[in-house]
This record gives sequence, C-alpha cells and structure tokens, in this order.
Amino acid sequence: MSAPMEVDEPMETEVSESKWLVEKARGCIKSDAYTAKSLLITARTLFPQDLSIQFEAYCIEKAARNVKPSAALLLEMFKHFHEEAILWQELQLVTHALQSEYQDTSAEFLQELFESLPAEAQFDILLRCADHATDTFEKCKLKLLMIKKFPDAIMEHGVVLVESLLEAEKAGDKLGAVNHFRKLLVCEVLPIICATANMQLSAKQYSKWLQRAMEFYMVYLSQPNRRSETSPVSPTGPPDVLTQGSGMGVQDKDGMLANPWKNLHQLLILISERCDWVTKCIPSHERSFRDQWQHISGSHDKNEDFHSSTLRKPTFYATVLLFLRAVFKYACGIDPNQFASMSNATTSQQPAMVLLDDLESKKKSKRHKHKKRKYEAGELRDPGDSDGSDDSPQFPPATVCLNKSLGITQELVDSFQTAVDCWQFLTSHELFEKDLTWLLHRWKAEKWQWLTAFQIDKFIYRGEFGQCLRLLQDEHKSLAQIQPAEENPVMLKTLVQMTAAYFRLGQYSSACEMTLNAMWILPESTSEGGSQKRPPSPERQPHSSKHLRQLQLVPCTTSMVMPFFVQLLLLSYKKKTFHHGDTNDSALGHMLVLMQYDWPKEENLFFEVIKRIKKEGEFAYTIFFNYVVCADMLEEFAFLKTEEGGKIKLDLTATPQSSQRQRTITRGVSKGGKEDFKAAMERQMTRCGENVDQLLRKFLTTERDSLLQLLM
Repeated sequence: MSAPMEVDEPMETEVSESKWLVEKARGCIKSDAYTAKSLLITARTLFPQDLSIQFEAYCIEKAARNVKPSAALLLEMFKHFHEEAILWQELQLVTHALQSEYQDTSAEFLQELFESLPAEAQFDILLRCADHATDTFEKCKLKLLMIKKFPDAIMEHGVVLVESLLEAEKAGDKLGAVNHFRKLLVCEVLPIICATANMQLSAKQYSKWLQRAMEFYMVYLSQPNRRSETSPVSPTGPPDVLTQGSGMGVQDKDGMLANPWKNLHQLLILISERCDWVTKCIPSHERSFRDQWQHISGSHDKNEDFHSSTLRKPTFYATVLLFLRAVFKYACGIDPNQFASMSNATTSQQPAMVLLDDLESKKKSKRHKHKKRKYEAGELRDPGDSDGSDDSPQFPPATVCLNKSLGITQELVDSFQTAVDCWQFLTSHELFEKDLTWLLHRWKAEKWQWLTAFQIDKFIYRGEFGQCLRLLQDEHKSLAQIQPAEENPVMLKTLVQMTAAYFRLGQYSSACEMTLNAMWILPESTSEGGSQKRPPSPERQPHSSKHLRQLQLVPCTTSMVMPFFVQLLLLSYKKKTFHHGDTNDSALGHMLVLMQYDWPKEENLFFEVIKRIKKEGEFAYTIFFNYVVCADMLEEFAFLKTEEGGKIKLDLTATPQSSQRQRTITRGVSKGGKEDFKAAMERQMTRCGENVDQLLRKFLTTERDSLLQLLM
C-alpha cells in the first residue's frame, strides 16, 4: 500500500503547493498587494501549466483596473488554455461588454482591456468565441461584431453570416417575419455587407435580401395593436413585436426601431449600386409623396429602354417602397390605433375613419366601349378588377375631400392618391405585375388587414364597386367568425361600406339590409335632446372639377355614419318611388320619417312627396303619429285636410286596440272626425322636441321588415 502513495506524492505535493501559493496571494491582496503579486509571479514561474495561478493573477490585475497587465495575462491564457471552461466564461464577459448598450464601470474596463490587445489577437478571440458559442443567435452576433471591427473579414465571413441567420430563421418554430434573426440581418448585417464593394454576388441574391428587408420593416411597423385578445387583424409576425425574449420579437432602448423608412431607402440605394442599377430613378426619401411619385413616373416616361433590368429593377423596388410607405401613412391617418408602433394614449381615443362615397353622383356611360384606350385615358383597371359584366356602370373620377377639423389634411389625401397611382403603375406593366403578385403572395399580404382596407377604399375611389363588394363580403365573413359584431369596431366600418357598394350596384334591398344590420351595432347617441351634432362640411379639393365624385373620410361614429345611412335609404326609396313609377304610400311614409333627420336639408324632396300625395288624392300611413314629429311636416299635413290644401283623404292612425270604432278622416267626414284629426295633430305637436336620432333608431329597428319588403 505504501508504494502507490510514494508514486502519487510528488503530484499531490505540487498541487498543494500551487494551491497554497494562490491562497497565500489572496490573503495578502488587501493588506499587501505587492507581496500578493510577487507570490503569483513565483507561482507562475514554478507552475506555468497551472491555469488557476494564471487566472488568479489576472483577477488581481483586473480588480486593480490595470488594463495592460490584465490584457497581457488574458492573452497568455487564451494562447495556452483556450480549452478551459473558466477562460471561456471570462471571454464571454468581454464579448458581452463589447456588445452592451448599457455601460457600467465593469463593462468599460473590459472594453478597454480588449482594445489594448493586438488586432490579430482581437480577431482570433472573436472568431474562436463565435465558433465556441452553442447558441446560434449569440454566434451570429459575435460574427457581426467581428466584421464590424475587421471589415477585411466581410469577404470571407459576411455571406456565411447572412446564410446562418436565414437558416436559423427557417429552422425556428413558426417564426414570423419579425424575429431577432431577421432584425439582426436587416438592421445590422445587410447594411454592412451591401456597403462593401467587390462582393461578387448576383443581382438576384441582393434582390432576395432587399425583399426580406422590406417584409421585415412592413410587418414590424404594421404589427396590430392588441386591442383585444380576439383582434380581427391577423398578424404575420410574433404575438407581440415589442416583446423581447426567446427570439419572439425585437426591441430597442425606446421600444421602437429608429427611422425604418429611411433605413430601407438607404438599403435600396446600396443594393442598386452593388447591382449597377440606375439609381437616378430612385427619388429622395426626404421629398413629399407626390414629388416622389412624379419623379418615378417622369423617369419612366423619359427612358425608352425600360425593359433593361438596370432600369426596370430599381424602378420596381422604388415604386413598391413608395407604395408601402404611402399606404402605411394613409392607414395610420385613418386608424392609428390599429398599429402597435403608432398607438398611444392620444390615438387610443380616436375612432377609425371610413371612406364614404358620394351617393348622388351620376353614372357614366357603359364600360364596354373603348376598352383599348383604358390606360391612356387613365381608367386602367387592375387585373381581375372587372365586375364580370360588360355592362356594369362606370362612375365619374373621384377626389377625397379635405376636412382639417377631422384631421383630413392634404398630406393624408396625397398619401392615398400616391398609393393608388403606384398600384395602378405597378399593375399596368406585365413584368411589374408578375413580380408584385409574387412578392405579396410570399409576404402573405392577404393577411394584412390594413392593406385590404386600402384596396377597398381604392375600389370605392375608382368606382369599382363589384370588386369592392367581393372584398367586403370576404372581410365580413371573416370578422363574423372572430367575435360578436357589437364587440368588433371593424365590423361597423365594413357594413357601412357594404351598404354603399350594394347601393351603387343597384341592389337597394341588400343595401337597406346592411344598413339595418349596422344599426344594431351602432353606438347609442350621447346627446340628451334634439339631434346629435352634424358632421362638419368637407372642403372641396383645390382645382377639383364639379364633375368629380366627392368622397369623404369621416370617423366611424354614430353622428357621422347616421347621415350617410339616412341619405342612402332616402335615395333608395326615391329611386323606387319616383324613378320607377312605383307609388307606394308606405314608401312615401318611410321617406317622411327619414327626412326629419337634419331637417330642413331634404325640404325639396318633402314637397315632391306632398306633390305626389296630392296627385293621388289620398294617403295611408298608419304609423305616421308614431314617428313624424317635425313641426313643418305636421303643419303641411294639417293643411292638406283643408279646402285650400285639397281636402286629401288621409289615413294616419292604426286600428285602435280598444273596442271603439275607427274613424277614417276624409273630405266628407262629420265634424267629429275633423275634431279627432285636429286633436291628434295638436298632441303630435307636443312631441316636436323629441330626439330625432333616437326616434330614427327606433324606427329603423322596429320597422325593419317593412323597410326591407318595400325594396324587394
């Protein structure tokens, strides 16, 4: 038993002696630092292969904040002990300090330590740390740090880094376009690589990178605000873009990426330069939307060799970028609270805007003429825009009215007009349309509710109501499956625009049905007497023709939407009664009730109804006294009973519930009948101060069946 102990004794003695020297040095460090250092120098000389001695010496120098001695010791350990776990832990602290945005004294010291190392050593440390890292994201961040500090390494490691990030994203479990891999790629890696000349990469490769960058920024900016757990908007990104952790989201110090549109524009310029594309066709990011559009359009018109990829590609991507930026600006303007990137305490109180059509503008000639000159005439339709009927009506061009009191500024209108122009431009060229269709499909843009909302408004603007209705029907079906209509603010907007589309297509019964459906989810009026405040009058666009359809953007609220519903119903009954020659007392009576809204706006139509009643010589509307409370109307009907008024035969009361015999008021009645009519009118006059908004709401819900039946 004694022989083995004699063999092991020298090793045990050596370990115990080195450990004793380390412990002795630790004990002296506070009272006598020089003695501690001397002991460790002795220990390092005696035991050069003992990492604990080397590391203890490093820790002492580090604690004393001696940069150069610490750096020398770290470098020596890196050369001789690069397989040891304790060394990698220390190197990890150094690399984290290099990447940290939040500086403390410890991080600052480690940064100084690293910078004092020779450049070759810095490169080797970063490269080996990256190779040693087990976490893919950490490995990529270290490679990024390496190419930032050593641009000469971009040629060898840059493309590999991009491929690593793309593969990591692909391997992720259902990661959307917004994730920490894509953010690192788009915001930090691509700008460095694309700014490097002589990379020997194809234009196709650069184009793919640009497409991924555009998708990232677009999905990031348009991430839906979590207004409810059952948000009708279907995000393509992670559940919460502003939440960091587990790779599910990205976040900066202030929670937002800075200057996303500017960064994307700069990336387009860099890639165009690498691909030898014509950059002069790309407008300046700082110019207005209309100026940028004019630049692209003018550049296209001046260049004959448009089929050349060096001109076609930058024009395409510049137009797509402008289109997305303009649509996003418009979407923020009409409903800023729909996006997490834009929502705040102020916008959360703002209702969404809805684009309302000018229902009274006249239809133009049929569409089937002059098809060959559609683009030249500025009436080009998107592929698939046709309603499927050659004789579907075509409507006059439109303009969106300004209304500064509602926030409808020239800038907002310009953003919408620019988006429409860009879309028309992109879909008017076969190659552009093919590329755009592929891009939107790859990005799963059909899930971008804000883009669908723009397409609906675009169809309204261009008078393409068949295509508009198809989109709205799909939207309505989708929304109905998500949550109850009364809890979904998007549903009301959808119903409002469906009413206009049905009306424009001559489907008045369906338009009426959508209106009445909307009444069930329309918020109650908050006014206590009379009617709600009417919407402010819009401002006509400067230099706009009186022949243009005047579209309005208004908040999707009761006070703004009710006038539209009333106008639509009035026009529907007017067309049926006056234009189609189908005189019906109930239809005329319903018109009377509706005309009370915003009286005397429809005074001329009221006298047309009176004229029709006089022509017929009689009028029966047994719910007259339930809903007609306008003093002017009551006086006019009282006058109709007189000799001067024509002694019209009127039946305005329903059959009583009591056993008393009904008295029909006619021209040859007894004095008792006249007195009853007079008393009824006097009683009705006492109701003239009633809230018309609430009265109409009751009318539209209670008389739903009758309202619909008359338009069948």
